[in-house]
Amino acid sequence: MAAIALATDALLVKQKSGPENINFVSSIQIYGGTFQNFNVRKKQERGIDVRWVLHPENIQEWKDPIDEDTRFLYMEAPSNPQQALADIEAVAELAHSFEIPFIVDATCATPALMRPIGYGADIVVHSLTKTITSGGLAIGGALISRRPIVTRLKNDNPLFKESFAEYIQFLPYRDQGPAFSPLSAMFALNEVRTLRSRMDLLSRNSQRVAEFLERHPRVTRVDYPGLPGFRFHALAKKYMKLVDSDDGTGQELNRYGHLLSFQVDGPPENARRVFDRFRIIFRAADMGRIKSLATIPAISTHLQQGEEARRMADVPPQLIRLSVGAEDPADIIADLDQALNAL
Repeated sequence: MAAIALATDALLVKQKSGPENINFVSSIQIYGGTFQNFNVRKKQERGIDVRWVLHPENIQEWKDPIDEDTRFLYMEAPSNPQQALADIEAVAELAHSFEIPFIVDATCATPALMRPIGYGADIVVHSLTKTITSGGLAIGGALISRRPIVTRLKNDNPLFKESFAEYIQFLPYRDQGPAFSPLSAMFALNEVRTLRSRMDLLSRNSQRVAEFLERHPRVTRVDYPGLPGFRFHALAKKYMKLVDSDDGTGQELNRYGHLLSFQVDGPPENARRVFDRFRIIFRAADMGRIKSLATIPAISTHLQQGEEARRMADVPPQLIRLSVGAEDPADIIADLDQALNAL
């Protein structure tokens, strides 16, 4: 959240002496804490207009709200928990045509599976607390920028445009103090060494789990980028590729990550009954751990978002988010099966 706040606040500084309707455009499919930062901290408390995109795959929905006071475009790819995606290249081109930057939260994919700057994004943020530091023993964030970023904003410091991440580090970061603790940094640096191999394994496990859930009679919907029937599959196939891999033809291998969500048949109480029966899968709001974790976003990560905003973001109360770990996938499937069959 510190990385997100620092990246966005630096672009929301008043520029004109007269009236200025500062605004930005964001996909509504974002982490609950990000929604609160945008909707409460920025919109309600500071009067900054956030303009929501409900269908991020629709480029026209991104274009329509942009005006002369729009400061940036923002998305999470793939999103938590819906696994929503946009055409990153197309959104970046759109942003640049208006001389504004495009910010991507790529926490769920990690750099092992997706590298948005290579497709035109200006700024990328990650929660290091999640997959990059899979042991669950550290809290941290990362902010990465291209050189230079695209922006029409004026700033006396040349680093603002030429090396945005350095600008953040030297000024706003110093002034606001969201320091990464040394112990957390040590954990992150140690575990990033295995990120590629972990994401390869977790992705393959997740594919098997998602395919099982898609066939289960008590599951009405599965959101996972690796499923051919998933509405964002084509975009995931374009952008989610295992770094330094080869499928035998010179192309990188598609890997679709460790996160999926599924909707339990029936009322919300059924989702809670399934959730409470998990034996191997841990019940926790974290994700990206080496062990499997599940939560119900409507009553945890997205609780404060409110019912109407959850409806807009497509987070129904029957939805269980599952972060697949490194256990034998057969054991994860057996745990899911016994919980679902208890309904």
